[in-house]
Amino acid sequence: MFQVTIGMVVAGQLPFIRSLFLFPAQLLACMCAGGLVECMFPGDIGVVNTSLSGGTSIAQGVFIEMFMTAELVFVVLMLAAEKSKSTFIAPIGIGLALFVAMMGGTSYLLLK
Repeated sequence: MFQVTIGMVVAGQLPFIRSLFLFPAQLLACMCAGGLVECMFPGDIGVVNTSLSGGTSIAQGVFIEMFMTAELVFVVLMLAAEKSKSTFIAPIGIGLALFVAMMGGTSYLLLK
């Protein structure tokens, strides 16, 4: 979620000083989540590393990642950063956008 934090700072919706505190917190949360995953699933967790499918080049993989990340940052900026009466429902839209990005990117990489 570093990309969303950077996008919010660039858009002026998040103070730079606050983002300096968010980065270490996000790193710590990522490490804790990785540790929990390693505890929950026995065996070598390195076996389940994600990789590009045989028909997808590195350039295509980078483009897919950039496109899906841009889509997520755009949705967060439009739903959460813009203040309106319907802001309370923003988490549903953000969750759906994340789901679409994950399913779209994953299915393209796996089915190609």
